[in-house]
Amino acid sequence: MKWYRGNLHTHTTASDGNVPVEKAAEWFHTHGYDFMVQTDHNFFREEPIYYHPDTPFLIIPGCELSMSAEDKPVHLGSINITRNPNSEPMPTIIQTIQAGIDRTRSAGGIAVINHPNWCWSFTEYHMSKCTDWCLFELMNASSDCNNWGAGGELSMEQRWDIMLSQGMKVYGVAADDSHQYTGEFFGWKTSHPAQAWVCVQADDLTAEAVVEALEAGRFYSSIECGLEEYEATDEMISLKIRQDDSYRYTTTFIGSNGRVLSEVFGTEASYRFTGNEVYVRARIDSSNGGSAWTMPVFL
Repeated sequence: MKWYRGNLHTHTTASDGNVPVEKAAEWFHTHGYDFMVQTDHNFFREEPIYYHPDTPFLIIPGCELSMSAEDKPVHLGSINITRNPNSEPMPTIIQTIQAGIDRTRSAGGIAVINHPNWCWSFTEYHMSKCTDWCLFELMNASSDCNNWGAGGELSMEQRWDIMLSQGMKVYGVAADDSHQYTGEFFGWKTSHPAQAWVCVQADDLTAEAVVEALEAGRFYSSIECGLEEYEATDEMISLKIRQDDSYRYTTTFIGSNGRVLSEVFGTEASYRFTGNEVYVRARIDSSNGGSAWTMPVFL
């Protein structure tokens, strides 16, 4: 299989982005991406997109269901849909999330639960009460998404480990939530591209293959670090990190309740299962401040 880099959360002038979808696609394509999903707020594009580069680039249809409940925003990404899910908000956050998932499924797509920590909207408790989903935004690079937690609030990675430790098979994506492609990329309140992405392992560059890889957890999420090799067998996980400049790397293998199982320095790392783990995942951190997350292997 091949690795394909893509952005799952993209806004254009169809909602509150500042360039048309063709220009957004051109930006990602010319900056090393293989695909993007158009996820404008409550908008589904039915007309064709006129962007046909000389080398392959995939634009997957989608939208961002933008709802609210209990005075909090509730947003979900609908990926590879055939029509607008048009989900209506429900009385509670849990009901609204579930309605978005169900409507996305009925439209032929898969759902991503977007930025739970944005405006401190909802938690792993609300997500754990919903069914028929497996993807959420572990990392949303837009401003105000509070990915790291603080002040007594949990980070998205901590919320992920709680769900995994409860036996949920859920995978964490990283996405730009890109809005501004032109102008100054300056200041803390920005939503520009190429800050966070996923690399999926798929047979070919089609929407069906990308969706299948996402649902199977056959991808990693990143805000800098890249992998040259990754393998998970019944016995172990092994990986090789792409060396950038003179950065140093630490790979942390993590198990139930966020417990650190092992730390490895360098560009090559592996972890052999003992048989007592419920799941094992890896986080790669660089000396430059970047990270990447592999998806959990369930034992």
